[in-house]
Amino acid sequence: MQYEKLKVALVTPSGLFGLQDWQAILIDRLRSDPRFEVTGQIVGGIDRRDRSGTLLMRLLMRAEQVLAARRILPYDTQAAADFLSTLPVTQDQADLALALGPASLTKYQLAQLRFGEWAIAFGGMSDPFKAGMTTGARRAPHVQVEIHSKSYEDPTQRVFRQTSYNRKPGSVLTGAFVAEKSILFLFHAMNELAERRSVPEARQLPEATEAKPDFESSLVYAFNLVSDVSEKLKSERLARAGQIRESWQLGSSSGPVSGFHPGKAKGLPRSSCIMADPFLFEHQGQQWVFFEAMNAEDINGRIEVARLEGDCLTEPVTALKCTYHLSFPFVFRAGDSIFMMPETQAAKRLEIWRCTKFPEEWELHATAFEGQYLADSSMYLGDDGRWWLITNLSDHFAFQDHSSELYLFEVDGPDLKTIKPHPKNPVVFGSDCARNAGAIIRQGDRLFRPSQNNSHGVYGFGLNLMEIIKLDEKDYEERFIRQFTPKDRPGVKGMHHLSVAGGKIVMDWSSAE
Repeated sequence: MQYEKLKVALVTPSGLFGLQDWQAILIDRLRSDPRFEVTGQIVGGIDRRDRSGTLLMRLLMRAEQVLAARRILPYDTQAAADFLSTLPVTQDQADLALALGPASLTKYQLAQLRFGEWAIAFGGMSDPFKAGMTTGARRAPHVQVEIHSKSYEDPTQRVFRQTSYNRKPGSVLTGAFVAEKSILFLFHAMNELAERRSVPEARQLPEATEAKPDFESSLVYAFNLVSDVSEKLKSERLARAGQIRESWQLGSSSGPVSGFHPGKAKGLPRSSCIMADPFLFEHQGQQWVFFEAMNAEDINGRIEVARLEGDCLTEPVTALKCTYHLSFPFVFRAGDSIFMMPETQAAKRLEIWRCTKFPEEWELHATAFEGQYLADSSMYLGDDGRWWLITNLSDHFAFQDHSSELYLFEVDGPDLKTIKPHPKNPVVFGSDCARNAGAIIRQGDRLFRPSQNNSHGVYGFGLNLMEIIKLDEKDYEERFIRQFTPKDRPGVKGMHHLSVAGGKIVMDWSSAE
């Protein structure tokens, strides 16, 4: 469907404007997207720069920039800077103004804008790197990103959209990461504006309670930074030495998923130091568990399978092994055939395998999304006969990440010959709920999606149970039902997968070795 182009003006501070990578990416995407037209720039009349930190914090950030440089793929900002320099400084009418930095428009300047001004706030700040430092000092579970709006009729800052992203070690990596992720979040809102031509209802921002950064908070941040970096370096050193520091294992329980509690699950016997992503599958009256398996000497994960007998597993066998990493073995039926769709992002595509001899012989049946990175994918056949692919696709430049957006595609089934993106993609944002933690679960007339809670700088920190309210060719809607964290099973470090079949439930959890 074609829409009238949304006319966008960029709000810039007075004087020279050095672009950060995320700002340059945003400008380049804007000027190449046929849905938008960048009409000019407006010099903001209001200064909204963040409060300056202590000298210690500034020194720490500078040191981080040097250390983190090799971990962040640099973006060529020159084309965006050249484009910005050619834009006229104007007060002519536009549909929307985007604030790219610490400058905002006065009420007089807002008068010429149909939909007012939007600005991205990172943890309440305009600078994502300062937000990363603040959340690091507080050990906050995540960084909250908001889209603020204001208009001539209501010139106060209001928030109409928000999400959250998991922290990384240090303010530089965290800031660069959340800034890049915020681009897709902003574009999603702009696409809706271009379609609907109306700004969603916004709520007033709460009063700021944050104290001015002081020397004590700088010391706390420095201590937390050293601790995080030391942990990261230790894990990387063990990985290079062929050792796995974290151990994942499986557990089982019984009953309806709506009454599930991880503290009641019984641990299943180990066969590898990593046993994760379990999927239950019923076949000829027996229950089988497919799961990712790895040992310390393994380079890549493989898929193993064992029969579930009570709260024990039979001796597992290898179901599928490739020259690249495999995990998340979603197994399903279509017609008279059994298929497996493991995670194969290491091969940069989606793969579906057909079973030729259950449970250990499979042949490649279909591929799709060549050159793309998809993780934790599953399929669901609705009552109307529609097949849906639910996946975590990584739309990235510098930071490949599968934990922040959920995508939905209508497909023709396991052949993957027809793939139609959902018009609301991504249908879910946020590191605390977007990533799949298993396949869709039907309980009576209700549908549940287990999702991961990736917070506190930890991958696989906890589990959520989301109820799907609407799933059709136009809309997707879900609501939060329950959350489980390591507090619900003392002694574990995290949990990130759940599968249900025939009244049985399997899950996984991790502990530090």
